[in-house]
Amino acid sequence: MGGRAEDKIEGVKSAVMPSRSDSQTSDTEMDQEKDIAVVGIGCNFPGGEGLDNFWKVLLEGRNCVVPIPRERFDMGPWYDADENKPGKSRTFKAALIEGFNEFDHRLFGISDSEVEQMDPQQKQLLQCVYRALENAGLPLEKASGTRTGVFFGLMNRDYETNASHVHPSVINHWTGTGLAMSIAANRVSYIFNFTGPSLTIDSACSSSLVALHLACQAIRQGDCEMAVCGGVSVILEPRVFVALSKAKMISPDGSSKPFSNKANGYGRGEGCGVVLLKPLKKALEDHDYIWGIISKTAVNQDGHSVSPITKPSMSQQEQLLRQIYTATDLVNVQYIEAHGTGTPIGDPTEARSISNIIAKSRPHHIDTLCIGSVKSNIGHTESAAGVAGLIKVLLMMKHKTIVPSVFYSEETASVDAKALNIKVPKEVEKWEPKGNKVAGINNFGFGGTNAHAIVKDYKQTGITPKNNQVSLYALFRHWGVKPDAILGHSVVFR
Repeated sequence: MGGRAEDKIEGVKSAVMPSRSDSQTSDTEMDQEKDIAVVGIGCNFPGGEGLDNFWKVLLEGRNCVVPIPRERFDMGPWYDADENKPGKSRTFKAALIEGFNEFDHRLFGISDSEVEQMDPQQKQLLQCVYRALENAGLPLEKASGTRTGVFFGLMNRDYETNASHVHPSVINHWTGTGLAMSIAANRVSYIFNFTGPSLTIDSACSSSLVALHLACQAIRQGDCEMAVCGGVSVILEPRVFVALSKAKMISPDGSSKPFSNKANGYGRGEGCGVVLLKPLKKALEDHDYIWGIISKTAVNQDGHSVSPITKPSMSQQEQLLRQIYTATDLVNVQYIEAHGTGTPIGDPTEARSISNIIAKSRPHHIDTLCIGSVKSNIGHTESAAGVAGLIKVLLMMKHKTIVPSVFYSEETASVDAKALNIKVPKEVEKWEPKGNKVAGINNFGFGGTNAHAIVKDYKQTGITPKNNQVSLYALFRHWGVKPDAILGHSVVFR
């Protein structure tokens, strides 16, 4: 990517109405007051747990889709190539994480009987929050008791669906908390002793970026001093595949192919991502490593602008971008992480909205706007999709690299990139603008709730990711476990 142009431009299209004036004084000071820093990340996506494995998947342009193993559940009776057959799925593939249910419950003070009733999505969130604190170098004893907010996106109820088929004798006093969506966030607050707002959000596939929006609002309003936010999705049973097949939403080959004319529906994926947020001013005072800055977020709804309810609305996608982008933002943004699910209608609609409001509103001498989608690597992780895109962008900023979009080529494109004034990268590219790296992230829900975030890098000197070991003993002390009880004890994080 080339250099950033000057901060003021002439002739930006009048269709883009800035949400605030760009001529404010003391912009740097004001930005530090409202900007939110990402100071820690924890994740588990297809291809391996952790940031290093996720980056390898992105850098190598890997597609992580596999046949669903029988150990997860048997797709045999549910699959049929004839999608018109009742009760059948048109695919038997997905992008899956390893060890989806592996969890060291004793580390978190959870009993053997309770853990048997816990939704694996709750387990994934606990582990990723732990990893985010570890990544930030924040000791558990320091985090405990703080006004830290918890905001998570979660939409799938596979574990509850499976539980509805068990014998009533299996139900016990832990069943309610093990199944409740609210407990996904509340259990994190309980285990880590966070006392800020604690919410589980379901706006379908936009859940995790809506969670980010609410977390940033809560910090700015003073409801919490820090926040952990993100999303999770774990695939546990076949019925959703059947429903999505009948709606012709998912791909028969299980892969999302964004912006390709081979796109035939999205490929399902699963995973969990968590970011630790703090006001930029406080992060600087604490000498934190800053992964990036959440500059702005926005959320809107399609309303009755389209029919049926699941159809994407270009007018509302455009309105969302108008709402968040100022004239200066339009000049500075270099990359958009698109929702890009790989559907024949959704991808062209999104590409046109990005083009109309951003790409075509930029001065001609600026480098072409790049767009991509992580779903070409790890599938559509549904309620974790937004945070997956966010973490991808933060990793690209750290490594000064834009990664390729799998499956895309000019010959098989579903969009006319040149006419739209956009570029879908096919190869690894350096990302080294003269100024800050700036990216936008789209995240849409199939019920019409849309979210967007603008993310910037933050130039620091002499500070690297801490990745300090968080005291395991702090959790054990909290739960009254004797130190000798954990000697030789293997902590499992996948």
